[in-house]
Amino acid sequence: MHRDTYLKMNLNELLRACSLKGYQGSGPGGQHRNKTNTGVHLSLQQYNLEIKSSESRSAKENKIHALHRMQMALALNVREEPPAVEMKFPGSNGHIQPSNPQFPLFVAHVFDIMATKNGDTKAAAAAFGLSPSALVKILRQDKACAAKLQGNRVENGKSKLHL
Repeated sequence: MHRDTYLKMNLNELLRACSLKGYQGSGPGGQHRNKTNTGVHLSLQQYNLEIKSSESRSAKENKIHALHRMQMALALNVREEPPAVEMKFPGSNGHIQPSNPQFPLFVAHVFDIMATKNGDTKAAAAAFGLSPSALVKILRQDKACAAKLQGNRVENGKSKLHL
């Protein structure tokens, strides 16, 4: 299955595509946390991705956190050929929040375009009808996206951005 297929899935479908294991979370939280398997370990074998979540005392909340992290891990770490069709910006007025269900797919396409253009944000921004500064502003909302952006710039011999 292609990366974009996973990113277009709702959380329940993505959960069925991943293997799920529970474990006892460590750290603060008292007896409840230490006696139950509330930690979640998700893995997606096709891309060799593993995500853990144990920050909550609730297994359900940890599962949701792990699924969101899995979507972002797919978006940031798996590169594919950018779509040949024109891409529509999923946000409005040049803004999109990381909580938007289409954010991981948007991020994946941005980094796919940047990978083909030696880390250039201009080409990725133009593909979505954004200015490069607007694109950077969107990406820096998520720490992992900002780190990946900086890493790409350094990798391609460009200076770091002041985020």
